[in-house]
Amino acid sequence: MSTPNQLQHQQRRGTLWMVVSLTCFTGNALLLKVLSSDHHVDPWLSMSARGAIGMVVTLLLFVPRGTLRLKRSFQSWLLASRGVLGALGTAAYYITIGPLGAGKATLIGNTWCVFAAIMAAFVLKEELGFGKITGILLALVGLAFLTGMTPGTLAQFGHYEAIALSGAVLAAAVVVVIRQLTRTETSATIFASQCIYALLLAVPMAARSFVMPSWTDAALLCIAALCATAGQLSMTEGFRFLTVAAGGAYQTLVPLIITVTSVSLFAEPFTTPQIIGGALILWGSFQTVISGHRKYRREALAAK
Repeated sequence: MSTPNQLQHQQRRGTLWMVVSLTCFTGNALLLKVLSSDHHVDPWLSMSARGAIGMVVTLLLFVPRGTLRLKRSFQSWLLASRGVLGALGTAAYYITIGPLGAGKATLIGNTWCVFAAIMAAFVLKEELGFGKITGILLALVGLAFLTGMTPGTLAQFGHYEAIALSGAVLAAAVVVVIRQLTRTETSATIFASQCIYALLLAVPMAARSFVMPSWTDAALLCIAALCATAGQLSMTEGFRFLTVAAGGAYQTLVPLIITVTSVSLFAEPFTTPQIIGGALILWGSFQTVISGHRKYRREALAAK
């Protein structure tokens, strides 16, 4: 059993890793917005850079430890599903972050947690308690306000909103698949599958209209890709030292920080209904995450 000092040290380490994750995810989103809107860099090229650099970092970190099994990405249909679904979900985010703005694209994408809860209820037979249902309803109402899916304004639900929402559903499916993969696969192998299939999807798309990036664009692409990779790995490390509720709370801050920063730096427009919608999405997402944790905690205490 851990002593109070050890628990405090673990919480500090977990918090530090989550702060690094928040910073990296925010930096990645803002750089993607700059690359897409200001530098007119093809989102497929940005995604290719993410896959390539993510793969290099994975090889450097995990091959020496012997925890990476690349062949499994093609031998296991579950790993392949994770890779394909993850690549499509990432593509949806990269395509929409320019037209919608970093804030709106991230807020819509963050609804993955409510869709994951719904999918898990059917696929994994996880219970949907009152808390989860409340969170799901709050997030869905917020999504309607944010995207304009309210009575009489359905026509405002545009092409990019549909892509972003599809990305959230795909990300939810990825989470459900990962929950099953963690029983048999290492974290390194799971992460590598995302990089491999992201490259398989993005490189041919980027090659169709490839334009050699300038040195500045190339540097920004590399920094954005490193931010995405570091954010993902830092988040994984943070969850080793924090509870699901605490880690989920930090990750709920990601769309909030990205939105506030995007509004401050890029003057991303938000109407009053959209602000209300964004707040409801954040509240509902957090409620969905912590409700699941509370249920498991009660069951664990009852079993003692």
